[in-house]
Amino acid sequence: MSYKNTVKPVLVLTLICLAVALLLAVVNYVTAPVIADATAEAERKARSEALPGATDFTEVDIAAYPDLPATVTACYRDNDGGGYVFLVKSPGYGGKSNPITMLVGIKPDGKIAGIKITDVSGETAGIGDKVKKNDFTSRFTGIDHTEVDGVLNVSGATYSSTGVKTGVRDAFVVFDVLTSPD
Repeated sequence: MSYKNTVKPVLVLTLICLAVALLLAVVNYVTAPVIADATAEAERKARSEALPGATDFTEVDIAAYPDLPATVTACYRDNDGGGYVFLVKSPGYGGKSNPITMLVGIKPDGKIAGIKITDVSGETAGIGDKVKKNDFTSRFTGIDHTEVDGVLNVSGATYSSTGVKTGVRDAFVVFDVLTSPD
């Protein structure tokens, strides 16, 4: 085998790989802002579903408060005073490695405005993922922290239902810290 027959295919393949990598970099550069805008809009819409009527939010730095539940990963305040939305990642059947992700909206009077469950991929399909449906999440609307345990579980989905309830209770803990007169 000659040197020419060995180097030429390697050089051609290398040039093809470089061209494809450059093309992917250009596509990523062009689409990244569009994807970021679409993601931000989807997140804003989900927050508005958890806190109906609210459209403009400011993120609250909850890291400044010690001893908050680790399941609450972000908090957003409605700029018009309509309440707070908490991003919660609570373990269900999928455990801590694949938690139930939800947004919990709480009005200033301490009652739940709404819950938007955004990820149940760790829950059993057809059973545990039913906690995402409106007939379960609507059971929380209008209740306060004392009534969370009274919400009926989804039949056959105890871990998933308990995960949602735990997440809602944790959101109330952060809400109480943020709204306490200290």
